[in-house]
Amino acid sequence: MKKYYFLMFLSVSVFNFGQTYDFDFLTKYKTHNSKNNYNFESVNYFNTDDISYYLKLSKNEKFLSAFLFDEERKLVHYFKVTESNIKNEIQFEFLYEYSYPYVAEHRFENYHFEFSAVSESSPKVTTLKVFKSKKGRKPVFEQTLTLQPANTNLFEIYRKSILSYLHTADKINFPGNYIVKKVVEKHRDYTCEIELVEYKNVELQIVLPEKLNLKNSYQSTNSTFSKFNH
Repeated sequence: MKKYYFLMFLSVSVFNFGQTYDFDFLTKYKTHNSKNNYNFESVNYFNTDDISYYLKLSKNEKFLSAFLFDEERKLVHYFKVTESNIKNEIQFEFLYEYSYPYVAEHRFENYHFEFSAVSESSPKVTTLKVFKSKKGRKPVFEQTLTLQPANTNLFEIYRKSILSYLHTADKINFPGNYIVKKVVEKHRDYTCEIELVEYKNVELQIVLPEKLNLKNSYQSTNSTFSKFNH
């Protein structure tokens, strides 16, 4: 895998230190749906040694926000994010708003992933089939994945970037040490294409306040902020 070195600095103010999260890898996937000509970008931060948590950036017409998913502690931490450019460096300010329970969608928990053998061609290709259960015969959908060699198995990075709604307790047996570079998902009347347009090694640490602002569900409020540059 080609390496990119990308340094981030995080400063925290106002609150006492609590849970610490470290991130060492950033990915940006871009999706295009031919049916409605819809484009979507997914930017995420990961710890490649602990994939149980990840940071997902979300942007709409009005503002930028971030969601830190901690599947082990079953919490989601929500931040409002502001972006600025200082001396040709993009700077983000994370405004910690609140935390709420991480609840996986139970209707997907029995879903089953199956992969074909990785082709001997260059680039490497495999087929992903997703079934509603291990006994399922007809896949819910099927994808052709173009793979790029990596120093570890990075399929979970793609799954949590694009297929995070398909939470499953079933172990996913992805065939080998690769990162998903490109995906083509064909339907009867349209095609969905997904491409990894950027990936970088990073150094990022986020420290939450010692006392969390716990809510029952996703909603908006105000609190303290943290900052980093890249």
